Amino acid sequence: MKRPRVLDEQAIAVDEQIIVDEQAIEEYGEAASVLVEPRPYRRRLRWPKVVIDLSRPKHRLNLLIALGVLLLVGLVFLFSGYQVYTYTESAEFCGTVCHPMKSEFVRYERSPHANVECAKCHIGPGASFFVRSKIDGLKQVVAVLANSYSRPIKSPVHNLRPARETCEECHTPTLFRDNIIKTIVHYDNDEANTPVQSTLILKMGGWRESTGVSEGIHWHITNPVYYIAADEQRQVILWVGVEQEDGTLKEFYARDMLNMAWTEFVEEARARGEIRKMDCIDCHNRTAHFIPPPEVVVDEAISVGKISRKLPYIRAKAVEVLSVEYASEAEAYAAIEGLLDFYRVGYPEVYTKYRAELDAAIEELKRIYSSTNFPDMRLSWRTNPNNERHTPFLGCFRCHDGKHVNVDKSGNEVEVISVKCNLCHTVPIVGRGDDMLVEAPVIVGSVPPSHSDFRWTIEHRSVTEEERQECYQCHGQGFCSNSVCHNLSHPPDMLFTHAEEYRKTGNQVCYTCHQDILCSRCHPGGIVSNP
Repeated sequence: MKRPRVLDEQAIAVDEQIIVDEQAIEEYGEAASVLVEPRPYRRRLRWPKVVIDLSRPKHRLNLLIALGVLLLVGLVFLFSGYQVYTYTESAEFCGTVCHPMKSEFVRYERSPHANVECAKCHIGPGASFFVRSKIDGLKQVVAVLANSYSRPIKSPVHNLRPARETCEECHTPTLFRDNIIKTIVHYDNDEANTPVQSTLILKMGGWRESTGVSEGIHWHITNPVYYIAADEQRQVILWVGVEQEDGTLKEFYARDMLNMAWTEFVEEARARGEIRKMDCIDCHNRTAHFIPPPEVVVDEAISVGKISRKLPYIRAKAVEVLSVEYASEAEAYAAIEGLLDFYRVGYPEVYTKYRAELDAAIEELKRIYSSTNFPDMRLSWRTNPNNERHTPFLGCFRCHDGKHVNVDKSGNEVEVISVKCNLCHTVPIVGRGDDMLVEAPVIVGSVPPSHSDFRWTIEHRSVTEEERQECYQCHGQGFCSNSVCHNLSHPPDMLFTHAEEYRKTGNQVCYTCHQDILCSRCHPGGIVSNP
């Protein structure tokens, strides 16, 4: 049998398959199919042949057009990507797009940092923190979609970047700062809403390069201080370590820790990474999201005339109605409008004569409530303590409470963290009434040794006439004409009746003299309201 003749013109090789033409099959019969094993047909994809010949004008033109379109698309992509990136880094995106942050955004817009973008503090510079923030952002998106986000937003943020890498890009607390005169205007809870003005000097301090001395409020930043907190909000301090010049730590323990194995406790906390180095955020923890308590916002509203002092007891009633926790904004508004009944029944002549002022006060209180209370997020001034001050929260007194002690190996107390308030500010000069508002104090000369102890505020009553003349050299004779300090007479049973007196006058009068005496000194378990 002859070998089948397959001509190139009569056969096509496609993916190793030989297709024999009909003539070959007729000539050789089944032998052709035996010699040629058929295979499945697969079509091979072929890229179109593109030829660019730059010697041809048409090719050159087409290439230029293609490059131009590619460049334009690239620029649009880069521009839109940059705009998206910029928007996601903006305060508007953080505060309005993300529902849980809307309440924080309201307070942010009323803060001294309202012109600083959120990312400047919460992220800071650097690619690594940018990537980390975006990963955290995805987690937050999932929490929002699952409705599992925290109510309220927890404070402080425990993974927040150290303040030395963010805050100190603008602020320099390590440099010495001059003293600042601070004037605080309050109003009493009496019928006349009597003004009470306190003036003091804040000793900002820091590190003085010329002398190498560190002092004042910012001493805490220029000297390395470490601490261990017992709670997430860092309000209960168990241990404080102050780094000495030789690198060792002077350790102060809360007295409650002295009944435990306190040295092992510190080592265990260090192993778990729970020892924190103090920085700006430990005091200025609510600097961009501070929610003032009712006393502060009401005093401010009275000062600028949005709430009229002509309304009897308006300060007391406003603070009272704003201090209640309400389930909703509608419930709060109804309670605020209830003040109309108080004046209509108790002061009908005021209700008639000053109705316009009363309506304005009602509207202002509603505005205050809406900007300081967020029931849907369970957020109010009570929720996240503000450590910059020491009222109504502990603030400085978290450590400076007379209860953090340094002990020797036998457990004997050697030193106590100072409770002398005049290390950071002077004794407040208090004036009461429209005619008693004091001017800013000007103190000259060296501080007498007797003033080094803050108890001098309440012990100076025993000075002799000769010593009084020395007082006048710094304070002037009008300094003692202080009706707030010198018109108080404690009844013999004050120890038992001071709670009722406190309810009547609030803490303004008490703290005029007893600024270094905390309620917790006699009430270590806290003050429990009667049911």
